[in-house]
Order: sequence, then structure tokens, then C-alpha cells
Amino acid sequence: MTVRFRHKYHSILFVLILAICLLPVISSAAIELTAEVDNLSPTVGSRISYSITISGGTSLPDIELPDLNNFEIVMGPSSSTSIQMINGRVSRSKTLTYILRPLKSGHLSLGPIKVKHRRKTYVSNTIELDVRPSGAPPPTVSTTPSTNNKNEALPAGKAELPDLFFTATADKDTVYRQEMVVVTYKLYLRANVTGYEFGKLPQARGFWQEEFDIGTRPVTRDVTIRGQSYKMAVMRKIGLFPTRTGKLELEPLVIDCQVELPRSRTRRSRDTMDRFFDDSFFSRRNREMRSVSTERLTLSVLDLPAQGKPLSFKGDVGDMNLRVSYDKNQLSQHDALTINVTISGTGYLKSVDAPKLTLPSGFEQFNPTVTEKIRLSGGVMKGSKKFSYLLIPRRSGTFNLNPVKFSYFNPETERYKTLKSRMTRIIVNPAESGLASGGWIERSDVALLDSDIRFIKELNSPLTATIRPIYNSIWFYIALSIAPFLFLLGLGTEVIIISQMSDPAALRRRRAPEKMRRNLKEAGKNARRGNFGQAIEMAGKGLSELAAAIAGIPTAGIISELMSKKLAEHGADVELTTEVLNLIQEADRIRFSGATLNNDSTTTILDRISKAVSMLEKLR
Repeated sequence: MTVRFRHKYHSILFVLILAICLLPVISSAAIELTAEVDNLSPTVGSRISYSITISGGTSLPDIELPDLNNFEIVMGPSSSTSIQMINGRVSRSKTLTYILRPLKSGHLSLGPIKVKHRRKTYVSNTIELDVRPSGAPPPTVSTTPSTNNKNEALPAGKAELPDLFFTATADKDTVYRQEMVVVTYKLYLRANVTGYEFGKLPQARGFWQEEFDIGTRPVTRDVTIRGQSYKMAVMRKIGLFPTRTGKLELEPLVIDCQVELPRSRTRRSRDTMDRFFDDSFFSRRNREMRSVSTERLTLSVLDLPAQGKPLSFKGDVGDMNLRVSYDKNQLSQHDALTINVTISGTGYLKSVDAPKLTLPSGFEQFNPTVTEKIRLSGGVMKGSKKFSYLLIPRRSGTFNLNPVKFSYFNPETERYKTLKSRMTRIIVNPAESGLASGGWIERSDVALLDSDIRFIKELNSPLTATIRPIYNSIWFYIALSIAPFLFLLGLGTEVIIISQMSDPAALRRRRAPEKMRRNLKEAGKNARRGNFGQAIEMAGKGLSELAAAIAGIPTAGIISELMSKKLAEHGADVELTTEVLNLIQEADRIRFSGATLNNDSTTTILDRISKAVSMLEKLR
């Protein structure tokens, strides 16, 4: 019996020693290092997803990035880890994902990545990229050159249109110098876009540029292109006024969109579970960043014709009117006369200079004051610009003021036009004598008032004080002692106020809750009127602005990962962060998809938003 026990004990001890010896061998399994990108032919300024995966044993070394001089790291890294056990063997893998933006075109390389582990060096694959210029079409989709920018540069050919593309259209290709061109940027989508942000705005070299107000939230409408249904949203609209002639180019504009796509199912055994989680309460979609770019626009700018150009022409282009008014036709010498010259119509009114007045001798003229009322409406810039001249006649008589002239070029008729006011007669009466004439006194009118000096009369007795000096009062010393404290208090208050006003982020956080309450109030009114879509849109907009203000990030183009990180830094838990992001995405989905709502579903969403707002306000 004793021999059997010892034999069994020795067997167990041998197995344990063998397992301890083999443990380093098992844990030191071969390391695999791979790298991949989601797009091998990106454009300059677009986004690509760069993923690095290291897998092997239970202990993995840290990953270091290769040289990225030709790329900008937009976001990352986001990390994911997985552990597998197959036939008793444990393996672990780790993936780091970066969002990169190429900075130049041409043939660029990523990698290789080198990792040292247990005296061995592992090398990843090298990724070769063919970076195309910004605005270049994809290599697999051909584009038809457009001779008219009015025709949107849509992907051509028989291939199916992409589910997301971006266009820029100009209302005319050939214009005169300083004639207005309207460029409209439109986004076409079939996928659900939950957020967006513009890349670097293109420089409009050779143009004056004015931005149209299209609102903070793009409005979508249904369109059909080549038999396919799309949602179309105007993302930007600008007015350009060329300042030089020749061929002028407008650089492409890049927009980065966060797209929500349905997940693919890979296992039949999970069909039942998938159908359960297909409920809208659960997130069954993948989100990815996509960058789309417009094409480069070329405009032909013609010089203004030399024939028929009037002498009073200063380069103004458009369709304008002239109105001249006088505040009085009869006045006294040295009184003020105001002449108002108003130029109204369409065109680049901001560049209109003050017309020159031709005045008779004896009139003093001051620089005019300028009042502008200009706006962008429809596809034109229109309004008025008023010049107020102040004149003072220094001599009396009857004067004929010459007409005011203003010339401009009309691109529609391709002719110059000179506007001319009527000649006006002004009667200046002689000024009254002395100060009654408004303060104008000639030197000859100054009279000698006295020619002698009056002596001070001497007193027989000394002067005596009739009022007690203030410095003999106790209140004088009390006020004197309190003054430094009041000064320091005022100085501290000023410092606090200046620091609060100079911190835009803190000011934005203080104002966001009040704005959110107004949005919820308006959303409730819309819901009671039956405008359920507008109610959800207004409440979702206020929630996104409040969350962005607390997180300290821009409202446009909210990125879920960044929002989660920033809210966590302010003390938000995972449940609150998830709820806020789900509500924002739900509001965007309803706005873009035009989903049908009823009173119950709208009330439920508004209640969830109200609760989320209450919890967010506690984070401030």
C-alpha cells in the first residue's frame, strides 16, 4: 500500500514538473504581425483606416508606429483585444487602429513594423499606397469631363453609383470680372450618415468669397439619379466674385462622414439571436469614417470691354440704382447740409466706393459716413449702400449743385450704364451777426471789453471758516481705510469676470443648458401640433450641442469615440454616455431617413432626452 502511494505521488510530481518546464514553450508561441488599410488608392486629404494586428502567445509586446511623415494622424489609436483557447492552447491578439490622412499625392509606403520579443525580431508586411490628387476620380470609376459646371459631376459609366458621393456645381462657367458665381456643394447618400465634418476648406485664390447661410442642420430631400433613389443635402453654398481674368480654379472640398452600415451575419446558428437583436433598441450596425471629395472647378473670367467705358466707371458690376436726397434746400450760412447718396440693387455692393461730389467754391465737405444693408438671398447679393455727406456753406447766395454720377457694367446686357441725379438748387442765407449765427465770429467782430485792471479789495479782518473741514470728521478716516479694500474687491471681481469671458469653453458650457431647455420647450410644442419629426430634430440638436459643450468638442461632425472619451473625463459613466450617443444617432437617423413617427414614440424619445439632459447638467 505504501509503495503504491509513493509511486502515485512520484507520478503527480513528474507531471507538475513537466508542465512547468513546458509552460514557457507554450506561452512563447510564434508572434504574427500584420498591417492593413481599408483603401489602397485614397486621395490627398481623405481618410484611411490603418490597422496593426499582433497575435501569438499570452504575452504580447508593445507596438510602435513606423515613420508617418507623409501622413497626419486624425484619430487613434483605438485598441481591441481578443483571447482564444483551442485544444487547451491559449492565444491572444491585439489590434491598434489609426485614422490617417495622406498629405501629398504619389506612391507612399506604410511600414514595415518591427517588434522584438524574447530575443526575436518580427516584421510586418509593407503597405504600398497610390495616393491620388484631391478631387481625382476613383480608379475603378470613370468620370465624364463636364464642359458646363451646371451639370453635376456624377460618377459616370454603367457601374452602379456609390452609396455616398459629393459634388460641386457652379451656376455659370464663363463670367466677367467681379460678376457673381454661385457654387453649391451637395451630398448624395443612400447610407445613414450620423455625423460629418469638413476637411480643410479650399482657398478661393482670385475671388472674393461670400458664404450663404444654409442653417446648422442640412435639409435633405429625395432625388432620383439614373433610376436610383438618393437623399440629397446641400452642405455648403458660396458666392464668388472673380478679381482677375483668365482661367481660375476652385480647389476640391473634402467632407468626412461617419456612415452607419448593417453588420454582416456569418453564422446560421445565430439567426434567431440576430432577429432578436435586430430590434431598433440594439445596435446592429457598423460605423466607419468615409471621405468623399468634389472635383476641381474651372471658371473662365473675361475682362470688361474697353469700348463704351465711361470716365466715372470704377469697376462695379451688377444691376444697380441711384437715389440722391437733400435734407434741406434752404439754410443759413455756416449751417450743415446733408446729402444722402444711396446705391442699391444686385452685385458686389461691398466694393462700391463713395461717388465724388462736384461742389461750388465756398462749400466745406467732410468724409461721408457709410451704412450697408446687404444680404445673400437666392442666388444673388442684393441690398443697398448709403453714403451720407456733410457740407457746410461758408458763403451766402444761390448755388446749383451738380448732379451725382455713378457708372456700372451690367453682365446681362453686356453694356455700361451711367446713372445721374438731377441738378439741385440750394439757397444759403447770410448768417446773423454775433454768436447767433451758430458760433462763427470774424476776428474784426471781437470787441475790446475793458482796458484796465481791477485791484482786489483788502479786508480789515481775517477770514473765518464757516464749514468744518472734512478731514476733522471720523467718517473721512473710515472711508479712507475702506477704500483699499474696495479697490482690491473691485480688482478681484474684474479679474474673475475677465477670466470667465475669456474662456469660450466655460461660457459655452454655461449657456448650453438654457439653450437646451428652450429646444425642449419648442420640441414639446411641435409634438403637440403633430410635427413629430421637427420635435425630434430640435431636441436631438439641443442634446448634441449640450453634450458637445460639456465635452469641449465642436458640435458639427460629432465622433462617438471622442465624445465617449471626453464625457468620461467629466465624470460620465458608460451608461449615460451610451444613452446620449444613442439618442443623438437616433435623432440623426430620423432626420435623414424621414421615418414615420407617432405621438407615443415621440413622447418616449423626448422623455429619454429630458432624462439624459438632467444627468448631463450634473456633470457641469
